[in-house]
Amino acid sequence: MSIEDIKHRIVEVMIRDLELTLNPDEVHGTSRLDGLFGMDSIAVTELIIGIEKEFNITIPAEDLSVEIFQDLETLTEYMKKRLHDEATKYREGQDKTQC
Repeated sequence: MSIEDIKHRIVEVMIRDLELTLNPDEVHGTSRLDGLFGMDSIAVTELIIGIEKEFNITIPAEDLSVEIFQDLETLTEYMKKRLHDEATKYREGQDKTQC
């Protein structure tokens, strides 16, 4: 999955789950997420749940930090790394079952 695909899906989750009245271009053009809708604890929680469902992953509590949610680019990069890590763990598990 490309970085642009990940970003697009995150934006879709944000608009849908946070009930934003923005179009995707407005979200993509935002430098800081807190400027977009305040990013209070409820919004962050809803966003985390939406992202976990969208990408079928669990974001570990130890990974949750203000920095991850500071802007769309940082969140997208984090998700790219998480998806890569999940895919690697899956492949390693498949290799072990084939032995």
